[in-house]
Amino acid sequence: MDIASLRNAKPADLYTAADAYDALCKAFHQHVNDWTSGTTDRVHGSQWTGPSADAAIPVLDGLTTKMRSAMTELSCIGKDIRDCADTMTLAQGRLTQALSDAQTKGFTVSDTGAVSWPASTNPYQATDWQAKQKAAADEISKQIGKALSDATEADTSLTDALNRYAGHAKDKSGLDEKTAEADAYMETWADAANPWWKKFTPDKDASPTEVNSWWKGLGPRGQQWCLSHHPEVLGNLDGIPAEVRDQVNRKHLEDLMGPIRAKQKPGRPLESNEKSVLALYGPIDVRLSDSKGDPPVYLLGLDSEGQGRAVLSYGNPDTATDISAYVPGITTTMASLGPGENDGTNEAENALNLYRAASSKAPDGHSVASIVWLGYDSPGMDLGAASTKAGKDGAPAYAKFLSGVRASHEGTQPPHITSVGHSYGSYLVGQATKLATQPGSHYAPPDDVVFIGSPGVGVDRASDLKLPSGHVWVGAADNDVVTHAPSKFSLDPDERWYGRDPSSKHFGANRFTVDDWSRGNPIDAHTKYLNGRGGPSLDNIAAVVTGSGGVKLQGRRG
Repeated sequence: MDIASLRNAKPADLYTAADAYDALCKAFHQHVNDWTSGTTDRVHGSQWTGPSADAAIPVLDGLTTKMRSAMTELSCIGKDIRDCADTMTLAQGRLTQALSDAQTKGFTVSDTGAVSWPASTNPYQATDWQAKQKAAADEISKQIGKALSDATEADTSLTDALNRYAGHAKDKSGLDEKTAEADAYMETWADAANPWWKKFTPDKDASPTEVNSWWKGLGPRGQQWCLSHHPEVLGNLDGIPAEVRDQVNRKHLEDLMGPIRAKQKPGRPLESNEKSVLALYGPIDVRLSDSKGDPPVYLLGLDSEGQGRAVLSYGNPDTATDISAYVPGITTTMASLGPGENDGTNEAENALNLYRAASSKAPDGHSVASIVWLGYDSPGMDLGAASTKAGKDGAPAYAKFLSGVRASHEGTQPPHITSVGHSYGSYLVGQATKLATQPGSHYAPPDDVVFIGSPGVGVDRASDLKLPSGHVWVGAADNDVVTHAPSKFSLDPDERWYGRDPSSKHFGANRFTVDDWSRGNPIDAHTKYLNGRGGPSLDNIAAVVTGSGGVKLQGRRG
């Protein structure tokens, strides 16, 4: 397969052929049913006996078997042609996008796929210009090679399959039940073991940057194919654009909740499985339904794994200059992202508060996105809260999500990303930051981290997080009992349940001011950091998120 052949290919003709074979198969299927019910079944039910019956009935049964075998063979052909058409569509989209990228950059693509670029006419061109041009050309050449390789493989596979079916028809082996069943089994086994389309999607361990490159390389036609055929791959895939993830996840939510809402209207009782779906997804459904679009809300994640997974963003993180990604703590469930009072316990409201506060502080030309990330199983008010397991298990997913936010960003400058962890969520943020900043990590770290109401983040010093000096922040109300949770192993007054107190002078973070809550209760002190009733806490966090300056600091503990 060469560039001209793939560029001029007409996958629509293959779809037409596949439809024709499917129609033929359907008609033949009806013919076989008519034959069976009108002839063989009647003969068997007629009680016909004698020498003539003994001679005729096996012949009739044999004809029925041959017809059913032919129907089985015929049913495989349309699918094979359609699979090839799908592959050709994706490959052609990838090729078109690569050629467009080459034209935009002023590159030349040869008939064989070699990519070259004109020599620079600028004597003051940066010394690394040649290297950058080569890297860009190599990437385009790689995309062209991938498109041609996929198309060639699909073409060869279909040719082999059609030759096999033609051979079975010519030697009549396709009328043999075992041969036909073997062909059908091969089709079913291949789909179950490794569906063909998975060859064209990123590996499960692919980085968000690789995912984003794959998505862009598909081009508009390939992207639309993925949205139409396999949206389930895209909704929770880090590196996919926010608008695409939102579109897919909202559609999935509507598919789940639409029938339940319709059934509720007449007052008919729900089945147990419907009640489970309603309990899990109902709160998110109501919040999105109530959203007036100011700011726009993006549903970046939705899944039933564990206790449920959901990621909401106020504002588009792909276009925002300043992004916060908030991880809540214990007892957070999907219900916490639904409708609720702005009392500090509703996590969607907390993210919305931060969006509004940061927007009011954003410098001219800046825009804000505020994300609440519930991508882990938050512990409850039990022994789970005493364990680090949930935080450690959730840290890689959060680190990968932040990397995806960077990978799908559309701005000419990298976004400023701030991780915000509250309570147990601060431990998860600390672990994720360590993962991202360790040598050789494939995760992209945040620019700043903010810990609020923290019982420890799993490190002894802010410098252990390996972020630039001054980019670790902490807010702790003096009567927030969680920030005083003592260590289970140490008598050191600065040690907390999950490590050294981030607000202590030994930890070395920037401690910003919050309300001392001298007139409040300890529970209020722990939950009010993001709802505007925690004194200057919300404004200080917003100042960190936007890099606008003016964070008010207070003395560290100890």
